[in-house]
Amino acid sequence: MANKKIWLGIPVMVLAFGMMVAGCGGSPTPRAPSTFVTGSGGETTVLLRQGLDFEQAFREVLFILNRHGFEPEMMQPEAGYIRTRWNTTWNNPNTAAETRYRVRIVVTFNPGRTQVFINAPAERLTDGTNWVVGYDTKAIDTMRTDITQIIGN
Repeated sequence: MANKKIWLGIPVMVLAFGMMVAGCGGSPTPRAPSTFVTGSGGETTVLLRQGLDFEQAFREVLFILNRHGFEPEMMQPEAGYIRTRWNTTWNNPNTAAETRYRVRIVVTFNPGRTQVFINAPAERLTDGTNWVVGYDTKAIDTMRTDITQIIGN
């Protein structure tokens, strides 16, 4: 009689354990790239070469953005402002998680047209509905380096 209870209890325990393991075995949230920093900030500044024509500088910045896969979404040359569309492939080797991490570039020239401010807002989708806001340090460093080499002082 006791043996029969033990043998009936084993399948129940195995079934309960299997359900517990299956419930915990969902796909984990992909980690953000190591270059993602939560919060605001991350803006950098580049001094422009003296005597550089603003229109040429604006075109060079657009060229650099396009070269790195950032497509302009909003441009206001009279205000010295460029904002790109969200880029889901930047610094993201995991193509399955492409829609969970996105970066854009925002470039603003100062009113005197002597400096350019660069920021790379980034967002990371955590649970399918909530975006964590931050910035991407690699995107900022890459843009700063290229812009400095082409039109910087």
